[in-house]
Amino acid sequence: MHEIEQLVNNARNGRHAKDVRQEAFAQLVGEFYETAFRWAFSRLNDADLAQDAVQEAFVVAYQKLHQLEEPKAFAGWFKQIVLSQTYRLLRDTRPLANAVNLSQEIMASEPGPVAQIENDELKERVMTAVQALPEKEQVVTKLFYLNGYSQKEIARLLELPLTTVKKRLQYARQNLRGILVSMMDAFVPEPEPAPAPVPIPVRSRSVYPPDVSEW
Repeated sequence: MHEIEQLVNNARNGRHAKDVRQEAFAQLVGEFYETAFRWAFSRLNDADLAQDAVQEAFVVAYQKLHQLEEPKAFAGWFKQIVLSQTYRLLRDTRPLANAVNLSQEIMASEPGPVAQIENDELKERVMTAVQALPEKEQVVTKLFYLNGYSQKEIARLLELPLTTVKKRLQYARQNLRGILVSMMDAFVPEPEPAPAPVPIPVRSRSVYPPDVSEW
């Protein structure tokens, strides 16, 4: 049996003692750490983030090792875990700082009250609208507008044709425009009712000087 397969089997075999399983997994870490780091760095382009992704990936792999049906498929299975962790870091570590810029592009052709919203409020609305997009459009929108990746970089990162990335961004902009307009319509306040007239008694004639009876 191949050495990697044997290590996987030993690491997940419940009949082995805990220290035996941990030692087998430690050897898997030693075998794959440098390769996993290259996978992560090629996506993140940051050594510290890549190291974090790899460490998290090994934790997930250890917890889910029993789910791997074929021990010989460990390398490909583990690569997907590493890439999943890199995407999580890309999604979570960079703030949605450019939401207002995104909104300005999306709403540039929409006159009216939408263009008059304060930046902070608009940013919050855009972030909410992005979360409402279909998942595939949401991913490319965050990477392009909010994380600053180029379309070519997104295509490489997600392993997609460049034309697919462009189409998803186009659909996302269209959907976001509709979502934002709908949100604005939902927040338009109801007009306040006109105040009811207050009855004020009017004297039929002026009396000057007043009658004595009025003093």
